[in-house]
Amino acid sequence: MTYRNLIIGKKIKVLCSTNPCDLEIKGRVVDETRNMMQIENGDLKWLIKKNVIVLLDGQKIDGKELVGRPEDRIKR
Repeated sequence: MTYRNLIIGKKIKVLCSTNPCDLEIKGRVVDETRNMMQIENGDLKWLIKKNVIVLLDGQKIDGKELVGRPEDRIKR
């Protein structure tokens, strides 16, 4: 699936998070590391991937599926 290897530049919305401050964040993914992704929505906000469930390209995705470097996710 495309979301597994290319999420930078995609629009994203946080549906569920262990951090209540992260709920309902919407924006564009501008950067990602192995365990985090950076969202731009006027501000820049870092999210821990394993702690969120997001809506990406109309699909509900558990952030645990996104953990890992983008180049390594292609292999899974």
